[in-house]
Amino acid sequence: MFHYESNKNTNFLSQLHIINTRLMLTKLIRSMPYLFKYLLFIGLTSVLAQSDGKFSGDIKEAGLYYKDIAFDWKPPNKEFDLHTLDIGELRFSFSNMKLTHFDKVNSEAAGITFSGPDFSMKNLTFQSNVRSKNWITQEKIRRLKKRESIPKEALKLIVEASDLFILDHDTLPIDINELVIKKYISMETPPLNNNTWTYYLDLPEKIISKPTHLNLVPDRNSISYDWNSRNFRVDSEQDSLYSLPLVDWKYEFKINEIGQLFTSDLQMELEKDTMNFDIMMKRGQFKIKGCSFTAIPNDILDDRTKISLPDMMIETRDLALSGRFDKTPTLYRGGGLFRIRNFEIKIPEDLKEDPEIQSILDIMGIWNNSIMLRLLEFELNLLNQFTGDLKFKFHTPFMKISCIGDFSIRQNNSLKPDIYLHNTEIRIHPISLGIRKYIRNWEKDNGKTFTRKGGTIVLKLDGPIQNPNIQGY
Repeated sequence: MFHYESNKNTNFLSQLHIINTRLMLTKLIRSMPYLFKYLLFIGLTSVLAQSDGKFSGDIKEAGLYYKDIAFDWKPPNKEFDLHTLDIGELRFSFSNMKLTHFDKVNSEAAGITFSGPDFSMKNLTFQSNVRSKNWITQEKIRRLKKRESIPKEALKLIVEASDLFILDHDTLPIDINELVIKKYISMETPPLNNNTWTYYLDLPEKIISKPTHLNLVPDRNSISYDWNSRNFRVDSEQDSLYSLPLVDWKYEFKINEIGQLFTSDLQMELEKDTMNFDIMMKRGQFKIKGCSFTAIPNDILDDRTKISLPDMMIETRDLALSGRFDKTPTLYRGGGLFRIRNFEIKIPEDLKEDPEIQSILDIMGIWNNSIMLRLLEFELNLLNQFTGDLKFKFHTPFMKISCIGDFSIRQNNSLKPDIYLHNTEIRIHPISLGIRKYIRNWEKDNGKTFTRKGGTIVLKLDGPIQNPNIQGY
């Protein structure tokens, strides 16, 4: 009888320990991303049937694979619209997965080592034919309204001042100078202090705003406010843009290849009041090759918009962090690299004619409607949890910028750590004549001269990264 009771009590304690183990793992799993939930479920299910000891498991490879995927969709009541999606290959997998679990007296430890998740996609093509408004025209209207906002706001102030003048003097003002002299308006405050527009009174018919020689479009039409109708007169240029018909757009988005590779080691220690973990990512890489987007209105190739991204890569290495699942982890070391090569934007011919865009292209020395970014690279190395170094490169046909320096970091258990720059040097080498002229004008207007080595501007920085100090300025 005594022997029977002893086994019964032993079984009860064993079941109680199993229940406690389940609760601890459930709490952990709810705190982790879905991917790790899946891995733990596969690797640690059998552990729940054990009250102590050691568990280990191996999964050589697991994943999903699809080939030659094709979809198409034609919206109802849309005669022209058609959308198609084709993917040559889609793969998602893990490999070399090792699972371990150790049951100690007062705690448990679990570990996962794996390569992945590896993701690859090849030959993605999305095509869409849509009949809609011409976004190029919409952009031209938006920019036109922006240019007109200053003179129209100024004309409204002049109208209000003229009304007050009539109430006070029972007569119309002769000209703008009379309103200024009698302090109804001030030419020293916005928007009247903008020297790209000038104003004239022609009462009781209209008030006129004309562009000066400093305006981006000095020969453009004047803006008139009709005194009798109390409204702006219709602008023929803007009115012609509103009357354009819908456009048949052909969109195409292509990616030759997307690849993602990771090799990770996850260690966890579970106790009654703690959920500690350590993660070591030996290597991680995400890359895109042959990405492009094209938009053609009404089969007019000159108005084609094209964005090309031949090569983009994000890479991490030797990443080590630890912490608790209920707190922000601490990053102890790691390196990262972000790189883009030969990124290009092709501007439509019709949009290039906009004065503001044309002015920017002239400054950069661009004559073929194509803005090219040859290299954008940012490299970061965290040597320990407090210090690191950084490098930055920005290369275009019109300007080159490089940066190298050190930094210190206080992570403060926050997603927004305090970062301070030390011994950081930025080199700016203007290539195009327009950029060099722009920098010289800035120096002249602000009464400052940048330090130079040959034709390269050299700046020394330190202090908080949000608002660094430029030595000597």
